[in-house]
Amino acid sequence: MGGQGESFQYLKRHGWQLSVGYRRLAADDWFVGAQSRPDLAPGGEPLNFAIHTVDLTAMFAVTERFNLALTVPFISGRFSAKIWPDGLRHTQSSSGAGDVSLVGSVWLQNPATHSEGNVALGVGVKAPTGSNTVSSPYYTATGSVPFTAHQGIEPGDGGWGIILQAQAYRKVFSRAFAYVSGSYLLSPRAVSGVAARFPGDSSWSVPDIYSGRLGLAYALWPDEGISVSLGGRIDGLPVHDLVGGGDNGFRQPGYVIFVDPGVAVARGREAFTLSVPVRVHANRLRNTLEWQGGKPGGGGDFAKAVVFLGYSHRF
Repeated sequence: MGGQGESFQYLKRHGWQLSVGYRRLAADDWFVGAQSRPDLAPGGEPLNFAIHTVDLTAMFAVTERFNLALTVPFISGRFSAKIWPDGLRHTQSSSGAGDVSLVGSVWLQNPATHSEGNVALGVGVKAPTGSNTVSSPYYTATGSVPFTAHQGIEPGDGGWGIILQAQAYRKVFSRAFAYVSGSYLLSPRAVSGVAARFPGDSSWSVPDIYSGRLGLAYALWPDEGISVSLGGRIDGLPVHDLVGGGDNGFRQPGYVIFVDPGVAVARGREAFTLSVPVRVHANRLRNTLEWQGGKPGGGGDFAKAVVFLGYSHRF
């Protein structure tokens, strides 16, 4: 909200907004189902992920109600684990440009008459421009062999996607707005054709992904353009895709729920945002292969917290 008075600030017709977003994710807490069980991690030690993502987004207001947003991500990731046949902990790394997306969104109500509440719906496409085969060694008992990095740190997932988005806000009292937003990535491709965990293993799935947020934003110091927010956030990867039939590939489904505090500073045409979602619940669900194998529960890492930084400028 940026704290600029008591009205939502729409992008004007033919206006541009350029944004840079940064995300830091570090995960080293091994879950089996909804329980933290580092003792059950492969090799008796949790896997460690460190992923840095920078998103460059250009948004153009075709009209007062219809916007187009093009996003180009850049990803750098590191994966460390004691899962190799030689019994030692090794590190994989990957970096590069990710999957580019283009989303069109429309405000359902006229912005000129609905500055205190509105709903926007969006639909778009994600192109497989990022590599999902960046090479990083696999460590056998007798030495390393060429392999691909863990899918969690690859710049791309190998498939086209359909993006569905929705967001809404409403003024609830003086200087305060309630907000809700959600997105769902439909991935029609079943599997990527890339071995999942070791040479010859079943292929990685190209999974659906979803995210949702809700909360309250308050203009703490309107004259200084400072607002704060507090809400909840959920990020997840489902066991079954809505379309595509890729359930039999290897994936690590589950979801994580965060408490999501944030602060925003708006000065003229510029805005800065910071949010640090903190995990309050996580659940690693069993994938189809694990169900078929009769395993008692899936295993996977979740982050204790995530850091989001953002900057935008309007023209």
